[in-house]
Amino acid sequence: MDKMKPNSSSQNTIKQPTIFWHDYETWGISPKVDKPSQFAGIRTDLDLNIIGEPEMFYCQPPQDCLPQPEACLVTGITPQKAEREGLTEAEFANRINALFSVPNTCVAGYNNIRFDDEVSRYLFYRNFFDPYAREWQNGNSRWDIIDMVRACYALRPEGINWPTIERNGEQVVS
Repeated sequence: MDKMKPNSSSQNTIKQPTIFWHDYETWGISPKVDKPSQFAGIRTDLDLNIIGEPEMFYCQPPQDCLPQPEACLVTGITPQKAEREGLTEAEFANRINALFSVPNTCVAGYNNIRFDDEVSRYLFYRNFFDPYAREWQNGNSRWDIIDMVRACYALRPEGINWPTIERNGEQVVS
């Protein structure tokens, strides 16, 4: 498979609206300074039927800063693995931009407005892509489902089996 191009089934002449669900793993918690280590995503139609192949690829770590050890422990991604299996940051950004820029795509995720979208913007800016174009051009949009999930919990908590942990003697959603 060409490292620069998304899977052919993910990027074709899609005319119907689609949702591209995605998530990043990063070398730390700050989108401003910590770089991405991994990207994964999948394209669905509006009925949530999968219409493309899953996408997953690593980004080589930057040579000028160290990852936060906690990030490696949480994600299980080591700098050595990302260096060996990853794309350069420019290739990584190009591939993601191509996936996000398919016309009529809604880029979606969980907490992406506060984190993943910022990772994308800094990544695209560093690699000379317009950091906002993919959000609005060609009928594209973005969606963060975190508030919808919160509303489900607040309005109808019995509808989903929520993972909980005990904190200060109370059960809280984890």
